[in-house]
Amino acid sequence: MTPDPRDSMELRLTLRRLEAAEAALADARRSLSQLIDRQSTPAPVPAPAPAPAPVPQPAPAPVRPRYPEKPAKPPKPPVPTETKVIRAVAVVGSLITVAGVGLAVALAIQAGLLGPLGRVLLSTLLAVALLGAGLWLDAYRRRVTDRDTAGMEAGVTALVVTAWLVSTVILWALVEILEWWPAWLAVAVLLAVWLALLAVTEARAMRWVAFFMGLSIIAIVPNFYSAHQPTTWLVLLLPVSLLALVRTPQRMQVRVVAGVMALLVQLWLTMEVLEVFFDTPEAASVVAAVVAVLSALAFAVVTLRFPAEDDRADLFTTFIVPLGLLVLAAPVAADTWTIWLLVPTTVALAVLGYRREHLLGVVGVCAIAVAFVLVWWLTPPFGAGALIDATIVVALFFVAAILAVIWLDTREETRVAPWAFWLGAALTVTFTLSRNVLTKSPLWLTDHISLVQAGLIAVFLGVMLSRRKVLGGLPVWAQVALAVVGLHLSMVTVVTAATWLGSAVGGTGGMWLGYLIGHALVSILWMVLAAWILLAAPGLSDRASLGAGMVLAVAAVVKLVFFDLGTLEGLPRALAFLISGIALLAIAALRTRRRPAGLEEQQWDQHEQRAEHQ
Repeated sequence: MTPDPRDSMELRLTLRRLEAAEAALADARRSLSQLIDRQSTPAPVPAPAPAPAPVPQPAPAPVRPRYPEKPAKPPKPPVPTETKVIRAVAVVGSLITVAGVGLAVALAIQAGLLGPLGRVLLSTLLAVALLGAGLWLDAYRRRVTDRDTAGMEAGVTALVVTAWLVSTVILWALVEILEWWPAWLAVAVLLAVWLALLAVTEARAMRWVAFFMGLSIIAIVPNFYSAHQPTTWLVLLLPVSLLALVRTPQRMQVRVVAGVMALLVQLWLTMEVLEVFFDTPEAASVVAAVVAVLSALAFAVVTLRFPAEDDRADLFTTFIVPLGLLVLAAPVAADTWTIWLLVPTTVALAVLGYRREHLLGVVGVCAIAVAFVLVWWLTPPFGAGALIDATIVVALFFVAAILAVIWLDTREETRVAPWAFWLGAALTVTFTLSRNVLTKSPLWLTDHISLVQAGLIAVFLGVMLSRRKVLGGLPVWAQVALAVVGLHLSMVTVVTAATWLGSAVGGTGGMWLGYLIGHALVSILWMVLAAWILLAAPGLSDRASLGAGMVLAVAAVVKLVFFDLGTLEGLPRALAFLISGIALLAIAALRTRRRPAGLEEQQWDQHEQRAEHQ
């Protein structure tokens, strides 16, 4: 008698369940035995130790706030080979089914058996039949308990996704080929079908259906979107709607697909706008930029609120997707008011990160500086004609920079990135002013706008100096780099102010004289300040004063040799070299007097190190 294969499969499943039950029972017994042993063993009472004498300790370094770490996750069980094969078969079967339907319809058309209306009705019936078969198979899969259902899940995915693809093809044909429907009606029906299917996938936990539906977004948006038909702009909401409806942490694949599709759609939209820039309506650019900004915030909020089981997925949807969307939205928003939305959006990202004690807070602070650079570069419509005239942008940037410095000082932030981003942004937004200072073009420095920018730079540098204590926690190379940037900004400030004042007093001749005096004054001030720090600055150790003073002295010498010698002329150049040389001689002659007599160099270094710790 030939045995029934179903009986053999049922027997194997029963044996697997028995083995799993025995293993669980053994683990429970072992855990219970360990618990009883711990409770029965009395804990030893430690003998009181004598209190040690208090030893003075150096002041602890500021502790950087540690972000909460996720607990380790148990490894996932491997996917059986049979399940992988069944999934591949389901995908191939779905594609072949669609191809077969297309061939059958083409054959019927060629034979004259099927008109346009018949094709639409037949395709609609096919989509409904596929969806119904998928839902029936899913319900059957949930009822049965005596067989493996992994293959059934792949079949459900293939049927429902194929129904969705057939529906999109029908709607596209009704608009583009048959021209029976207007575009707004097709988009409305498309969104209704999309939301209904996503609701079904969420209710029935069909994550792979949502996954493959998400992959279809990149093919749907270019075929349904039109910059000249506002109703079609709704298809831009497909990625964020996928994120909103399927947001459970266990479905990280769907979240990642939503992020990838959002980036690809925004990239396509940006390329489309740039290709036909003068033919794109301003309203279309505004809507596209607003959708990108809102999508960036949505991905950050959902990820922080519902963290995924995989840290790599969170890294992608928390940092890469929001920041990528904002960068891609910038060209679309150029020359419109929406370019200003980059700044409050990055501020919101930073606030979200700090409220959750997440790394997004620091990244958001860096992104705010980049957002101001993008706003300055893309010339917003109010307050900015040419880049040098972007007074509103530069003013708001330095106000934000001052607030950022105060915030970073309050947080005792010793990471290099936020400080580097803000100083780099300061160099960028003052680039035009710096170029005129360094290229002997004083005419551009006589405008009141240049004076306003110079004043803002001066206030920013003053705030940086008042908060310099926290900068001491940065690496030495970072402190030197930040000091060089600060010196450059101070040069821009002094030269601009001197040139403007000379022009106001003496016209063109006064302008040139003020320019030359400004550069000479910068070199002299740097060298005199270096001498003061190295010889007489109170509250600084020899090690700290040596580092700061040498940075100033080297910067002054480099400026004298490589800039002042070829650019300046007459009395300002002679005075700059003469006073700087005297300052250097004073440093060389008087620096050694700071060390007490009879104290060796090695002993003095050890003394300085102890003083720094105290």
